[in-house]
Amino acid sequence: MTVVLAAAQLPGCVLDLAANVETAEAAVRAAAARGAHIVALPEMATLPYFCGDGPEAYRAWAEPSHGPLARRFAALAAETGTAVFLPFYEHDPETGRYHNAVLGFGPDGAPLRDGPVARKLHLPVGDDPPPGFDERAHFSPGDALHVVEVRGVRVGVLVCYDRRFPEAWRALRRGGADLVVVPVAGSGGDDMDFFVGEMRTHARENGLAVLCANKVGDEPIGGGVVDNYGYSAIIDADGTVLALRPRQEGAGLVLAELDVAAIPAIRRRLRYYDDRREDLFA
Repeated sequence: MTVVLAAAQLPGCVLDLAANVETAEAAVRAAAARGAHIVALPEMATLPYFCGDGPEAYRAWAEPSHGPLARRFAALAAETGTAVFLPFYEHDPETGRYHNAVLGFGPDGAPLRDGPVARKLHLPVGDDPPPGFDERAHFSPGDALHVVEVRGVRVGVLVCYDRRFPEAWRALRRGGADLVVVPVAGSGGDDMDFFVGEMRTHARENGLAVLCANKVGDEPIGGGVVDNYGYSAIIDADGTVLALRPRQEGAGLVLAELDVAAIPAIRRRLRYYDDRREDLFA
């Protein structure tokens, strides 16, 4: 069984939020027109990355998981017949908390979960790259990893910084995932060889394919500029890069076929997950 994956490498968002939504919608339609079955959008897909500022100015941008943005992309998924993973800024009215979250919709437009398929688990704080960021001031961390099934593929999500933590990849493999969607924004302070190499390593050591979507280009926000570096990628479960869009190619789509049926054979050949000495590790 093969599926066509698409990572939408979106341009940096602007302060016209409606224009950002239209850009993301156009990318999903373009991916569907090229045969994509599953489309991933970058972290904060329709908003500039605002975590270099204080939180209060941006609270009005947050939406519930069943809000207008969710309904719009659910309809888009049904219209195009694609599964869509949409990162968004969530306000949970039940708890009053705010999250850096991801919604998932099947090709019929139905939500893949009753609520987000992921909430960012690890919230970074730092000064590099400038202008710095404090995600803990803006978001509450998620408290669970979920695996959802779409088009016969079991999918987990790690939001940007979450990809840094090997335990998260192990947990998704343990949960039955075949594919990990990794939405990213910003530069993360890495060179691109490391950025891609890190995901290749996690893919290979866990037998998990990767669908990574990043923005590309500048986002002016709050008197500063966030630099998004691109390098969206699709990586097979053995670490092979199936498709990649470098920064210099700008915004656009990354597409590749993933042979899901071949993943068990990859895992039998590369037995790193199965050969773990769990008796030695807490």
